[in-house]
Amino acid sequence: MKSPAAASRYFFQTSLTIAARDLSMFYNAPATYVIAVIFLFLTGWLFVSPLFQYGQSTLDTFLRPLPIIFTFVIPALTMRSFSEEFREGTIEYLGTLPLEDWQIVLGKFLAVMGLIATLLAFTLIYPILLFFAGQPDLGQIIGSYFSILGMAAFFAAIGLWASSLTRNQVVAFIIGFFVCFVFFLFDRFAQLLPSTAAGFVAQLGIETHFDALARGVLDTRDLLYWFSGAFFFLVATLTTVQARRMR
Repeated sequence: MKSPAAASRYFFQTSLTIAARDLSMFYNAPATYVIAVIFLFLTGWLFVSPLFQYGQSTLDTFLRPLPIIFTFVIPALTMRSFSEEFREGTIEYLGTLPLEDWQIVLGKFLAVMGLIATLLAFTLIYPILLFFAGQPDLGQIIGSYFSILGMAAFFAAIGLWASSLTRNQVVAFIIGFFVCFVFFLFDRFAQLLPSTAAGFVAQLGIETHFDALARGVLDTRDLLYWFSGAFFFLVATLTTVQARRMR
């Protein structure tokens, strides 16, 4: 019998193996590079355009549109994760291996986060350029990237759940986009509600929690929002995968 430490190490090693497998699939898919180019072009244009128009640029020009950009980009990255496995029947092959369903879900989640981290690594050129041009707030930059990763984890979990619902990649994208967009709209809905309900509804929206960390304000409530949201949808993904495999 394995010790708890050995069992835990085996669990995560197997999840990392699944993550490496999925990452290689991402890097071999032309669609990944199309999405990456679109994402980097948009963020680059958002950062550079104020420089040409007003002679100055800040990290805010890159940060503020990220929530709406991620509602498109991340569901597009995750739409194949489970839908392709179910369509081609490879999920049955994974089921014959000594793997727990949690390991499969976690491995796919880590693969998506690895790809997103790679994309974000290219955007580090923006704060680096700001350091050459002036003295930006390092705390804000660190907080901003924490917030970006938190939002990415939340949306990635939503995208995986959407992908686990169907064999059709397009349907998976539409479901993932719709759910992410609803969370994006909560802040707008809150403005139309009475003050007694507005605060609660606003706390459900992503921008309320994204803006605080993007300003460099580290609040455990914002971190709890991202992690609990991601955990909820990962559990929902696990439940869906188990139900579909049983059928």
